[in-house]
Amino acid sequence: MPIKYPTTSKTLLEKISSGDEISWDEFYRKYAPVIKAVARYKGIEYDADDICQQVMMHFFKQSKTFKFDPGLAKFRTYLGRIVSWKIIDYYRKKREKLSGELNAVPVDAELDKIYMAEWRKVILAEAEDELRKRVNPETFQAYQLYAVQGRPVEKVAAFLECSTNQVYQAKKRCFAMMREILLKMNEADPDLQMELARYDI
Repeated sequence: MPIKYPTTSKTLLEKISSGDEISWDEFYRKYAPVIKAVARYKGIEYDADDICQQVMMHFFKQSKTFKFDPGLAKFRTYLGRIVSWKIIDYYRKKREKLSGELNAVPVDAELDKIYMAEWRKVILAEAEDELRKRVNPETFQAYQLYAVQGRPVEKVAAFLECSTNQVYQAKKRCFAMMREILLKMNEADPDLQMELARYDI
């Protein structure tokens, strides 16, 4: 089944799953860091941007609307395969021995860990986007400044012209919502294993 995030508006993954049109910029903003991290891990440092562009071009090759069947595979798996193909093509074009290049970097099990770590960053950004929609701007800003950026509560309160207790309450409320959002994401995709303990009050 497609992943259903707790929101009335469609996330990028839901757009992909339902066949809605998505933009190049939207795709790049969310997934470029993942693609580049994997490319660099495979020893492609200076051409990581090129690998990213090739993955995107492959993705949008057939049509501006990409129809993905979540019953066949997760989008994460699909994207990972495209990245792997483009890395193999890169080394083939460089006329280097593929086995030698792959042996020069850590084993694939470690690559999977890096890929998932980068993917979790994408999911965390999705969760925070959802949180932003659920709370008022002042509450979200207090959460960002105090809970995420770690700024002193007194300075956050002074900047937002509110009490320190209001900042504490904003953190508490946002932590509860983030935990709920991420829990639902974990339930929809058990492989994610998004960390929930950090949002315990």
